[in-house]
Amino acid sequence: MIKRVLLLLSGVLAVVVAAEVLLRTLPVSTATNTGYYVAPNILNYPPGHEWTMATGWDLRNVQHMRSNNMGFAAEHDFVPGSDAVGLIGDSYVEASMLPLADRPAAQLERALGGRRVYAMGGPGSSLLDYAERINWAHQTLGLTTFVVLMEHTDASQTLCDSGNVHARCLSAGTLEPTIRRRPPSGALKNLLRESALAQYLNSQLKFSPSRLISPDFWRSGAPPEPEGPPRVVAPTDQPPLALEVRSTVDAAVGAFFEQVSGLEALRVVFVIDMNRQNLESGVRAPDESYHLARHLLDRDQVVVQGEPLYRGHFRQSPLRIDVGPYDQHFNRLGVALLMNAAAQALQNPINVKEN
Repeated sequence: MIKRVLLLLSGVLAVVVAAEVLLRTLPVSTATNTGYYVAPNILNYPPGHEWTMATGWDLRNVQHMRSNNMGFAAEHDFVPGSDAVGLIGDSYVEASMLPLADRPAAQLERALGGRRVYAMGGPGSSLLDYAERINWAHQTLGLTTFVVLMEHTDASQTLCDSGNVHARCLSAGTLEPTIRRRPPSGALKNLLRESALAQYLNSQLKFSPSRLISPDFWRSGAPPEPEGPPRVVAPTDQPPLALEVRSTVDAAVGAFFEQVSGLEALRVVFVIDMNRQNLESGVRAPDESYHLARHLLDRDQVVVQGEPLYRGHFRQSPLRIDVGPYDQHFNRLGVALLMNAAAQALQNPINVKEN
């Protein structure tokens, strides 16, 4: 019995070792080693760090990334005193699935005629983290002009338990601004970061032990058919939005401007995505991007909304604007639509705002 167990364990170990060796020859995503390197509340990469990013089990969209002198996935090193535009956002800004020339910072730079754009993306962050980065860039680098590229839920994701917070967030219930930094990685996590097999399971397959106890994991066959016909949502110009979401958006916007209120000659262009699932259906279901845009416009801010740009594009072309059905990040064309509009807004002198 003991011999059989030992043989079984030896076989399992041999498979694990073989998988590790094989995956090390493939472009599996590697460790990003994120941490608070440049400021207490800004999560980014070690300066000069190199890593690989890929999508899915079949390793699509492989990109080899490198962080700059300040620990951001950016083409340029950040130099204090420059006339650069700070591009702030989450994974939309980092765009690690696209070649460098197709990413938002590079496309915005071309649209601005060569004016430097400093990409300050932070995957898994939200609106109050953006304010933290704007503060840091203004005080450390002297930047005064920013483009904030936002998902349509970036304001409601400021809740501390949303999973999209680097440090600054709103306490659930009270909506009071607070700070919740991510805990440092432990010894086991640091060890697994160096394993190609562990990275493949986590980054490519998005596997977690909790999935093993899910009934869906063990269910075979086709997924069950939905009960009844799909619900059709009637088009409307002013979709309803849950009061809880509205309150969170309002509180997040208020906290954002409280954070940046002391910055002199600040100029910000907000570029806001929409719930793009509504594009194919042709309806405008409840979407907080409109409430967010109205709130910003009420504060005399410059806002570029994505929806009119997308619908205008699809009236003329069948080409999609996302990476694919498996990844809703923008492709080169989607990035171009937004960054060209942002450049036009920046070049309009009427848009200059001073605090």
